Amino acid sequence: MVRDMQFSVVRIREHGRPLPRRELANRTPARGDLRIEQGFDAVLRRYVRVARLVDPQRPVDADRLPPLLDPALLAMSPLAFTLSGFERVDEIDYAQSWLVTRPW
Repeated sequence: MVRDMQFSVVRIREHGRPLPRRELANRTPARGDLRIEQGFDAVLRRYVRVARLVDPQRPVDADRLPPLLDPALLAMSPLAFTLSGFERVDEIDYAQSWLVTRPW
C-alpha cells in the first residue's frame, strides 16, 4: 500500500524578515508533498538544491509555495524540522525558512 507523504509547512519569514511569533502561530500551514531535488538555476548559473511543496493532484502549477532554493536542515526534533534557504519572489532573492510538520 502506497501512502502519501503529506507535510504541513509554515513560512517563517516575509520578504527576508522573521515574522513575529504571534503571527506564526496564527498562520494556516500549506499542505502537500515535500520534494527536494537538484536542478540548474539560470539566474545563478549553477546547480542548486530545490525544496518544493506540491499538490500531487495538480499536474500544472502544482507548487503550493514558492520553491526554497539551496535548502539546508537547520533543526530537527521528533515532531518537526526546519529547512532554511532562500526564495525568489518577483526576481528578488529573500532569506526564507520553513517549519515542516506532519499533519495528524
